[in-house]
Amino acid sequence: MYAAKFRDKRRDGAQAVVSRTMRELLTMFYALDAYEMTLDADDGWTLGNVTLLACADDDAKVCCVGKNYVEHVGEVDTQMPGISKTAIPELPIIFPKASTSLCGSGTSVELREREDVDYEGELTAIIKRECKDISDDASDVDVISTYVAGWTIANDVTARVLQKSHQQWYLGKSCDGFCPLGPWIVAGHDALPSAASLVTKVNGEIRQNSTVDKMIFSTAELIRCVSKYQTLRAGDAILTGTPSGVGAGFNPKRFLRPGDVVEIEIEGIGALVNDFVA
Repeated sequence: MYAAKFRDKRRDGAQAVVSRTMRELLTMFYALDAYEMTLDADDGWTLGNVTLLACADDDAKVCCVGKNYVEHVGEVDTQMPGISKTAIPELPIIFPKASTSLCGSGTSVELREREDVDYEGELTAIIKRECKDISDDASDVDVISTYVAGWTIANDVTARVLQKSHQQWYLGKSCDGFCPLGPWIVAGHDALPSAASLVTKVNGEIRQNSTVDKMIFSTAELIRCVSKYQTLRAGDAILTGTPSGVGAGFNPKRFLRPGDVVEIEIEGIGALVNDFVA
């Protein structure tokens, strides 16, 4: 099953498949355990006449993790108190992105006249139901099957200079439009291959090429960690980190410019595509 939020180009107002919000959709689906969602053929909903929106609601929690692939750990100079440039983290480096940074696949992302904007392709888990204080004894399989509704793709767009200059990553990660999320949710905790490929292209050139099984902290570990301190709700998004190949890792650095198109494809989900404008 695929779930998406979208706006019908032929009429006013946002539309969500069956329900008004992603949280309502997920809560309804999993409460019934077997809910058959259909589109009325008479409405003529196709990808050609809808605008895809972010796969999360405006009030969703967007949790992210830094340095979660060994190959990426020393790639970006994000050294600051408590965070080493080269050492593998002993605990997940958790940070948020503002909900106002969310946008959908196909949206033009504004660079805001910055010359330090980078891309980060990431597998994203969407939370199925409310969870808090998940036990350390819960297996990864149990955590994923109980609390993950499905999977989507994020671009953790980052202004690198801004990321460092405030001693916290929040502003550099949370400019408006800096969290494309989509194109849709592939429902089912087991919907992806365990070693699904993750490929990021800029203007057709492969920049990132890895597999999601190379994370330092698994998706289940990340969910357990966050749940110990914050309640997670249906529809919240857990971004799981990015592999090597970001623009800041090149010499010279290869940041995004107006007119660039970033495509992030994860095996079993599809592709998240956004162009970048001044």
